[in-house]
Amino acid sequence: MRLVGFTRGTHDVYDKTLKACRMGFFALVFLATGSAFAVEPIMGATPFKPQPDVSILNAGLTVTYSYERYVHVNDIEVLRNPVVGEPLANIAHRTRDGNVLTANQAMLVGAHIRGLIHLETAGTYQFRIESNDGVLAKIGGQQIWIDPEIHGNRWSPVLPLVIDQPGWYELWINYYQKKGTSALQLVWTPPGETEERLVPPAAFGHLESQVGQ
Repeated sequence: MRLVGFTRGTHDVYDKTLKACRMGFFALVFLATGSAFAVEPIMGATPFKPQPDVSILNAGLTVTYSYERYVHVNDIEVLRNPVVGEPLANIAHRTRDGNVLTANQAMLVGAHIRGLIHLETAGTYQFRIESNDGVLAKIGGQQIWIDPEIHGNRWSPVLPLVIDQPGWYELWINYYQKKGTSALQLVWTPPGETEERLVPPAAFGHLESQVGQ
């Protein structure tokens, strides 16, 4: 299994990993040697039902914003003042001082990102997520990653999502940024490939019923 190193100290990673596991956030196996850990294969993702006809899909991902101060991803379970923003072509955001995603401001932003992702072959998809600040992500109803508190730009380890049936899967992301720099990126290595890259816009779509969720 591929390993991902962390620039912070081993004990800091270990403590945060144990804390996350105790809270049920994600299944991690910490490796005693070195400052790296691996994520166990993520099973149980279910295809979206009914599978949508591509003719009714809108391009990209729908996103709803709220402009308040957040310090934990749990703070955005419900957006108190939701505003539907321009859709995201894909998840490839990183800026020093620009607006967050398609929001109209650069700080104090919460976002609900909803839509579908097309996983065209069965097998294991190796995802990674970069975030700044907090993020919670699910695919096909299964949580693939959470990094809930305020932090600078950092990547998740490799997130191996096992897909038994090709098709469209629900993509569900809650994300917030407090102040300063911001980042949210989703990359993958599909089954049978070796090169990691941004998930392309063609892999995303959303239904009208998902707007404003």
